[in-house]
Formats: sequence, structure tokens, C-alpha cells
Amino acid sequence: MATAEIAAAMASIPSKKEELRKAFETLQAFSSCLASFTLKWKDLEDHLASIESLIGDRLRELDSKSHSSVMAEANPETAPEGVPRRELSCLCVNMDGVGLRSYIIVNRNDIAEIRNELGAAIRSAPDPAKLVLDAMDGFHRPRAEGEKDGDVQVIKRTCLSLLEQVQILAPEIKSSVKDQARKVAAEWKGKILDDNDKGMDAFAFLQLVATYRLASEFNTDEILDLFVLISRRKQALDLCKRLGLVQNMSDLIQKLNSKSRQLEAIKFVHALDLFDKYPPVPLLEAYLKESRKAAQGARKRGNNSSQLQNEAISKELAAAKAVIKTVEECKLESEFSCEDLQKRITQLEQQKADKKRTATVATATISRTSKQQQPSNKRPRSSTTFSYPVHSHPLPSCAQNQSHLGLIEQQSSYMGLGRSYGLTTTAALYDAAPPSIPGTVKLSGKPSPRSYLYPSEFHASSSLYNRPASYGGYPVSGLGTSYGSSFYPLGYQK
Repeated sequence: MATAEIAAAMASIPSKKEELRKAFETLQAFSSCLASFTLKWKDLEDHLASIESLIGDRLRELDSKSHSSVMAEANPETAPEGVPRRELSCLCVNMDGVGLRSYIIVNRNDIAEIRNELGAAIRSAPDPAKLVLDAMDGFHRPRAEGEKDGDVQVIKRTCLSLLEQVQILAPEIKSSVKDQARKVAAEWKGKILDDNDKGMDAFAFLQLVATYRLASEFNTDEILDLFVLISRRKQALDLCKRLGLVQNMSDLIQKLNSKSRQLEAIKFVHALDLFDKYPPVPLLEAYLKESRKAAQGARKRGNNSSQLQNEAISKELAAAKAVIKTVEECKLESEFSCEDLQKRITQLEQQKADKKRTATVATATISRTSKQQQPSNKRPRSSTTFSYPVHSHPLPSCAQNQSHLGLIEQQSSYMGLGRSYGLTTTAALYDAAPPSIPGTVKLSGKPSPRSYLYPSEFHASSSLYNRPASYGGYPVSGLGTSYGSSFYPLGYQK
């Protein structure tokens, strides 16, 4: 008989037990006629429960071995089991579970090779089930001073890897080891709700319960509640079978539905081929309805927040894509059309793109405005130009015929450039306007630096400056007194 048929037969046990109870009560009505009839229903019920538990444990063991064989056939390229290194073998042979865990943690950079060798190493232990159970010691120990969250997570992941090895090997579990596992499981269960990482802790607890066949030791409703927490893990389906939850699928679907995990429920139903009992379309519609309701609520709450609006769009978009993926994976196209969902996805992606474009433009505008309003640290360049009347004075007759005066005329042409190019003149530097009457100068008394229009090497004969001369429209008298008295025409006063 296949394991699926056995599981189906076990699912009918409660109803058959009820029929047996009624028959027993009928028989008990004639107990006064039978002096030796001392059997109580409670005794019979306990006996049946023990048989059911034993069959369930064996069934889960068969499922585990069957799953391992299927995985091996499905992955022929998986590396063959390697020869364990000496350290691993010694730790396992000596039944040092805590040492085994520590060795794996210290050498986790070689975890791929160690995992390949771990199966053979654990198998060499006198009691593989007890070895791994001993390695679970300290799973929920308090964090040591200076220890990081990552270090604690490494310990927990290592323990999970060891539990998976026991699941694959399916060794004999002695009654003493099972009693020890029962105590460990009770301790772990009490600490799940106090831990922030419920997913990993719930998964480890359920793995421990399934590995050491303790499902019948705990309340089924509590097991289902914890299973909902880990329903999205890839190992969830296999764990569902090993825990014997297939016969409680109706309760499991109801709990998944109440936690908005309808898509996980559909995957379980599809894998177990139970669509005839649990139709997928109502679950899909319920999931879409809840996701849209959640998105609308987020939009209302974030009416004035573009970030919350984008988050609402992203959530609805992810939900729609998840539904389409589930429909494709579970081959439900004939029962559920995704055409409207595809249109909705296009609309949401367009809305998201528009909001992103609007946000980009707004950011650029704010940036430009901020730059324009930012005060400048540079001093503004003065645009003031000074304009003075031009007085043209011809050279004296004594100098008109001297050819070397061409140099002075050449120099004077540059002195007139100050007005043409808006340069500040010497007179402007000292707030002195040129005299309006040629031949007379009244000095302001301020020191006058040597004009930058004349190089320091330039020296002219004093006779050339004993007459009023014009340099590009500016009288020579505008120059300072540092040139000496011979630079001024006769009749000028210092």
C-alpha cells in the first residue's frame, strides 16, 4: 500500500473510532449478562491512540526515506557523499555533539565540503540520533557579552543542518533519546513566542518534532499555528507530510486563509492533489480582494505622501504578479483567467512611472530654486565707469618737428584706452577731476603713485615736458609729483 493511501486511511480514523465507540456502548448495555466484562472505553481509546501514534511515526519515516530517494533521483548531478575528514569522524565516533557543532561553525568557510562529508561522519557514530540531539544544546542560550546577532544565527543554522542530516539518515531513535528530545522540544516551544525571529525558531522546533517523531506529543492546533509561520519556506511541504498535517488540511487552509496566505494554501493543495476537495479559485479571489483592500487603505492613509502612495502601488503590483505566478505554476489557467490582472499590472506600472517622473521634475525644480536663492560669497563686480571731459591740446611748436616725439604720441594713444574699455583712470582713483583750464593744476595733496601706463625703465628728457602735453586726452598734470619739478611746464606750481 502506498504511503498516500495509508495517510488517507489514517485520516478516516476519527470517524471509524466514533462508530466503534457507539458499538461499544451498545455492547456495554449487555455487560450485566457477562460477569467477566470489565473493559472500559477509556482503556480501549488509549490503546487505539498508541497504535495510531506508532503507525503515524512509521509512516513519517517512510515518507522521509521516500523523499530522500526522490530528491536523489531528481538531482543526479548532486555530488556523491564524500569521505569525512579525520576531525569530523573523531567527533562523531566519540559522540561529541557540541564539539561537532563548534567544528562546523569554526570551519563554516568550508561548509559545502563539510556538508558533503557530514552524512558519512554522523552515520559512523554509535548513536547518530543522540549525537545530533546533544548538538542542540544551547540553541536558545542567552547571547554572550560582545556576541553579535549574526553569531547566534550561525549556531541556529548549524543546528538545523544537523537535524536535516538525521532526517535523511532516518536512524533508529531509542526510547531514552526520544524522551530527551521531548524535553528539548518542550523547552524550545516555550521560547518561540519570546523570540523576535519566530520564523527560524518555529521552523527549528517543527524540524525537531518531525525528526524525532514527536508530533503526537503536542496539540495539533498549536502545531498548525506554528506551521503557518513557516509556510513560505521551501521545506514547508515536506515538513507538512512528516508532521502528519495532511489529515488536518482543512484546518490548515482555514488558518492560512485567516493570515492572508491563500497562495501558500493553494500550493499545498496542488502538491497533494486535493483540488477536488479544496477548490483554488475562491482562495485566489480572497487573496486578491484582501490585497486590493490593503492597497486602498494605504492610499488613504498616505494621501499627502508620495512615498506611501508608491508603496501602496508596489504592494498591489506584487500581489497581482504573485497570483499570476501561482496560476502558472499550479496549471490553473483553465479555471482562472489572468487577462484582467495583466491589464491592471500595466495600469499600476504606468502609475508608478508617472509618479517617479513627477517626483524627478519636482526635485530638479526645488534644486534650481535653492541654488537661485542661495546667497553668493563673491563681491559683485562694479559696473561703474567714469567719464571725464576730453581736452585736446596740441604740442608746442618747438616739439612738433622732433621725430622722437612719435614715441610719446604712441604712448599717449594707450593712455586713452581707459575710457574706451571702462578702465578706472588715475584721476578716478583719487576722486580728482581733470582741470577744465589747460595750463593750471591745483594738486589735491594726496600722494600719487607712479602711473602703471609708464614702464619704470622709461625716462624722458625734461625739455620734452616743459610744455603742456596731452596724452590721449588726459593732461600730464594729472600725474603725481613723484616725477620731479622738471616734469612740469614752466608756470606750474607744486
